[in-house]
Amino acid sequence: MRGLLVRVGIDQTYGGWNAPCRADGSFCYVPMQPQNAEVFDSVLMTTYDEYEKACQAFGVIFPNWLHQTCCHLDPDFSFLTYGDGGRRARRISQFFEGSTDNFIAFYASFTSIDDNQGPLIYAIIGLYRFQNIQLANQVPPELRNQNAHTRVAGYRSRDNTDLVVFAHQNVSGRLRSCIPIGERRSNRQYYVREELFQQWGGISSRNGWIQRSVYLPHFCQPERFLQWFNDQNPELVAQNII
Repeated sequence: MRGLLVRVGIDQTYGGWNAPCRADGSFCYVPMQPQNAEVFDSVLMTTYDEYEKACQAFGVIFPNWLHQTCCHLDPDFSFLTYGDGGRRARRISQFFEGSTDNFIAFYASFTSIDDNQGPLIYAIIGLYRFQNIQLANQVPPELRNQNAHTRVAGYRSRDNTDLVVFAHQNVSGRLRSCIPIGERRSNRQYYVREELFQQWGGISSRNGWIQRSVYLPHFCQPERFLQWFNDQNPELVAQNII
């Protein structure tokens, strides 16, 4: 068994904003802004419109620079897919090659609407148990609408080396309530809380560092993380917005 910890969602780097969460664990999953001038198929592209409405239900003002713009919806919890490219795609491919019972735990950074002057809330928002991985350019056209990396124009190009992960149903999805895992330390960087780092058996990033990085950290003892995760009584749903 192998597991990766992957940061997703909008933040100050990819969108200039952090989505809201509450102390009870409810949160808005808001996708990141597109990178590298991605050009999406005009029929298949996704926008921030529905996420704007979801955030308004939390009583927050959605950024005007995102209004009616295209978003990079990935992971797409409705279809249980996740795509990636470049070094991160190679990391996923190499790390999971020949292994079984693999998983990805997704986390994101949020602004607490109960304490918007406090530090960000870093929290687990979903988990995928792997079904299979495909090169994006080999995903069949009838499944093209299921991930941001196949919604782009010309996705079947030979030069497209992106990957798409397809997850198992019923044991994968978005969390109904997020699970906070992070703490801000004296250097103003965010890390996995020390007690969780010990319970999980560690992650590969130094001291549990969880800022965004091209290098995806893995769980040193994935079975221990999954035991901890299951002990939280998580409710997983195949939906982007709840």
